[in-house]
Amino acid sequence: EIREFRANVDAAQANWEQRWAKLEQERIMEQQEREKERREMNKKWGELANKMGTLVEDIVAPNIRRVARELFGIEEIDFCARRVVHHPTDKSRLKDFDALLIGTDAIVLNETKSTVRQSYIDEFIAFIPTVFEYLPEHKGKKVIPVFSSLYIPEQFVRYLTANKIYAMAMGDDTMEILNYNDIPKP
Repeated sequence: EIREFRANVDAAQANWEQRWAKLEQERIMEQQEREKERREMNKKWGELANKMGTLVEDIVAPNIRRVARELFGIEEIDFCARRVVHHPTDKSRLKDFDALLIGTDAIVLNETKSTVRQSYIDEFIAFIPTVFEYLPEHKGKKVIPVFSSLYIPEQFVRYLTANKIYAMAMGDDTMEILNYNDIPKP
């Protein structure tokens, strides 16, 4: 009877260990599947964020030309588009211009963001004085900086104004310069 009891205990333990191993294997497979789904979802979020960014740029770009003519009096436009420019002396450095308008004697330098953050504005402020490093052939032209987004909260409009940067966001019908009358004209 003791042998029989021991055999039953051993069989029960082996059965329990098999079930535990199977449950552990299922848990690991489920965890791997969740991890795979999480990676796929993060990829989709990244793609959506990129599309959102280019969507806002697509809305802003045509408005740059209109604003340049109507508000800044730039009639002769040599170039207006997105543009990636390599630094002329250091090809490893490049600048991706979201919208760049080059007129006869002025440049409208635009930075577009789908979401406004202080750090984005500060980076734009820091870049403005270096613009002619990337566009030396236009040195001497006045630079009109414009920061654009679909919506710019009032505290950021004030900050942009204090730094003499035009804030462009959606108005009732199209993109508008929100602080046009608050910045001395170049």
